[in-house]
Amino acid sequence: MKLDDRQSNVQRFVSRDRFQQQGPHQESPGEPKVIQVELKAPVETSAPPTPGGSQFAFASPTGVDLSQFQQVLNEHKMLKAEPSFRRTQAAPREASADLALQQDLQKRRFLDLHFPPDADVASIVEHLRQLPEVERVVAMPKAIPPGMIPTDPLIGTNDQLAKDPASGLEYEWYIFRCGANKAWGSVSGKNVIIADIDFGYLVTHQDLASNLDMSHAHNSVDGSVNVSFGSNIDHGTGVLGLAAAASNGLGITGFAYDASIWPIQANAGPGPSLPGDAFANAIDWAASADTGGKRLVINLEVQTGNFGNYEMVPAVNLAIRNAIAKGIVVCVAGGNGNKDAGIGDDGLAIPPTGSILVGATQYDSSTNPRAWFSNYGTRIVVSAPGDSDNDVTCSSSSNDSYRNAFGGTSGATPKVSGTVALMLEANPALSHDQVKSILVSTGSTIPANGKLIGVFLNTDAAVAAAIAAKNAAAPVKV
Repeated sequence: MKLDDRQSNVQRFVSRDRFQQQGPHQESPGEPKVIQVELKAPVETSAPPTPGGSQFAFASPTGVDLSQFQQVLNEHKMLKAEPSFRRTQAAPREASADLALQQDLQKRRFLDLHFPPDADVASIVEHLRQLPEVERVVAMPKAIPPGMIPTDPLIGTNDQLAKDPASGLEYEWYIFRCGANKAWGSVSGKNVIIADIDFGYLVTHQDLASNLDMSHAHNSVDGSVNVSFGSNIDHGTGVLGLAAAASNGLGITGFAYDASIWPIQANAGPGPSLPGDAFANAIDWAASADTGGKRLVINLEVQTGNFGNYEMVPAVNLAIRNAIAKGIVVCVAGGNGNKDAGIGDDGLAIPPTGSILVGATQYDSSTNPRAWFSNYGTRIVVSAPGDSDNDVTCSSSSNDSYRNAFGGTSGATPKVSGTVALMLEANPALSHDQVKSILVSTGSTIPANGKLIGVFLNTDAAVAAAIAAKNAAAPVKV
């Protein structure tokens, strides 16, 4: 482990997560405006450009009249339309041909519509919402980034704040607060996959490299395998450290330290961008990939530019629901905007996905109060430590560096995903809903103060409940 002096290593990160303090995203004046629409029936798109300026003509396989829809797009000088989902071949993990066909028809109802930089987005959205053939429409928000019993040096010994005197790096107090150290007596995440959909990674980090499955590295923006592109790779690196850093005698230990990691970048790529919604397609790619019989947990690390719940994006919303329908457990960061996670940036209710939506708590010596920035409401299922002043994890500054002050719902969600991996190792037969129910029933009460954020994560109790459910389902020997 690289033990940088306090000035060079710790002071760099003592401020709150930069994605929490920048304020709402301001679009560049030159950026095209994108609106995502969900139609009530499947649609086919085809070139050449229509006389009105659109680059696609629209046809309904079921005979729905799309003339008004096309007229609105032409009036507002639409530049191009893209299916939100890319067409893929049926994959080995599809439950059945019928399910694959049903989900394909669902995906064909979603379009990303691109308009000139000076387009009146509010007016377009309002016009589209009035059309009978339109189910939902949103102005696309900006996507931003929202730890054998191990003896790694930064684990620590208890749930109270303390620092390594040589480096100034904190110990992993949150491991003990959630009881993960107790669960490690029986599980470690072995034979479970965590697919993290995020903002890039340092894939050569000493605490991550051994658990990364680079044969399943995927960049959903350009379709490449380069998942280390851009300036935000510290985010994914930190998230993976909390979820699944290896127990190797170095640095920290992740909650599911033996889990396999699929690194999936969805914000930027080095090559030309493929059409469609990168985050929705990232979920779709992970949900369709062959796991070799292992259980899969999707960890979705993104919030809107206004720090809201990214499930407001229609294609992402559907992709999450489809993944859950395939038997995948999906954990989603609830966002850091101190607002209701069930309401989108547009003020409208977000259709429920059924995901395990995660909130964040802040450090206290004995209780686990809501972090002031954590989104809240009845939609939040479970919360975990996400204190942006007190969260040590891996850093992307070098292969052997670590950082304090990660936190946010970005830091809370991988702790939940890691716990889920431990539960699925203990009982691979658990469904998404059963995992969700166990997390709720085993968690403890969080001081609400009028803003509910579910229950506090109890990793040890959740694993014990998973084992008990397996034993209860086992046939009785006579």
